Amino acid sequence: MAQMVETAKGEMQCEHCGQQFRYEEGRRCWMCDALACPVCMNEPPGDLCPECRQKTATTPEAIEPMLGKTGPLPESSQGWGFEFKWDGVRAITYWDGRQVRIESRNRLDMTFRYPELRDLGSALGWNAALDGEIVALDEQGRPSFSRLQPRMHIEKPSSLRARLHVPIRYYIFDLLHLNGVPLLDRPYEERRNLLDRLAIRHAFCRVPPSYRGEGEDILNVAREHGLEGIMCKRLASPYLSGRRSGDWRKVKTVKAREFIIGGFKYGKDGRDKIGSLQLGAYDADMRLRFAGGAGTGFSGPDHEILLSRLEPIRVPYNVFEEEIERQDVVFVMPRYVAQVEYRRWPEGRQIQQAAYKGLRIDKPASNVLLKEP
Repeated sequence: MAQMVETAKGEMQCEHCGQQFRYEEGRRCWMCDALACPVCMNEPPGDLCPECRQKTATTPEAIEPMLGKTGPLPESSQGWGFEFKWDGVRAITYWDGRQVRIESRNRLDMTFRYPELRDLGSALGWNAALDGEIVALDEQGRPSFSRLQPRMHIEKPSSLRARLHVPIRYYIFDLLHLNGVPLLDRPYEERRNLLDRLAIRHAFCRVPPSYRGEGEDILNVAREHGLEGIMCKRLASPYLSGRRSGDWRKVKTVKAREFIIGGFKYGKDGRDKIGSLQLGAYDADMRLRFAGGAGTGFSGPDHEILLSRLEPIRVPYNVFEEEIERQDVVFVMPRYVAQVEYRRWPEGRQIQQAAYKGLRIDKPASNVLLKEP
C-alpha cells in the first residue's frame, strides 16, 4: 500500500514518486482503498495503486456463468436492479491483453463465430472478463433467437462468410474481472457501476441499463416491446459462478423453455424439411417423459440445421418413457435441446400451440428437467 506523508496542512507526499498533492486531489485504490498520488494511480476506471497493479496481471482461465431462477417479481423493488432479458446465447468473454476469447455457458469456444468482437480488447484497454448475451436483431430491432441460429451453428471458420449476413450485438451486463482483480465476490451493484465506468465504445457491443425502481413498470415495458421478459438482480448479490440462485430472478412475458428432442417427423413435401419435433424432459428419476410436439416456427435454415444433426442419431425404438403415437415418427437419441414457445401446458398433459424457436448448443440435455429448479 502506498505510504503517504503529510507535508503541510492539506498536502500529502507520495513515497513512490515524492509528488506533493492536495489531499482532495488524490484517489483511492478500489482494490485496497489506499489513498494514492494522482501520478502513480491508474487512470479511471482502474484506480489501482502501484502495489495492487503489480499483483494483478492475468484474467481467469474459466468462469462458469451464474444462472437465475424463474419466478415472480420481488414483493418489494427495494434492493433490486432490473434488466431486460435478451433472447440470445450467453457469452463469457475474456481479454488478456493479447486476444479475445468467447465461451458459451457450457465452456465451448465460440470466438470464430463472431469475428466482429475480435477487437473488443481495444475498447476495453484493461484485462477483463465480461458476462453478456449475443443476440441477433429482427427488423423491429428486437432480439430474435431464430434469427441467431445460422451464426450459432457454424461448425468451422471456412463456412463463416456465407452467414455473416446475420448481424449480431453483444449485450454486456456484468463485469467479472478487471485488470487481473476478481470481482465475483463484489456486490452486483458495484460490478455494474464499474462496468458503466468502463464506457465501452464498440460498434457491435452495448451495455444496456440496469434500472432501479418499480419492477412492474420495467416488466410492462418489456411486454409492450415484445421482449422475452426481465431479469431481477439483488443489488447486494455476489456472482455465484456455475450456480443457479434466487438472487437472480427471471420473470417472463411469454411462456418459453427448453425441451429435449426425442424424435421428429419429415414434412409432407419430402425429406428435406422438418414437419414436427417430438419433445420431452427428464423427471426426478432421469426418465425422459413425453411433453408433446412442436410443428411450427421453422425457418429455411432451421430445416437444414436440424436434419444435419438429427438424421445421424436415429434409433429404432421409442426413447420416451410413455408410449406415444408412433406413425411417421423418427426417434433419435435424446442429445439435442430445443427452445420452444407455447400457449399452455396443463398439469400432466402436453404443451399446446408450441412453436420452435431454435436449437440450443449451450445447454446439455441432462439439465432439461420437467420441473425447473
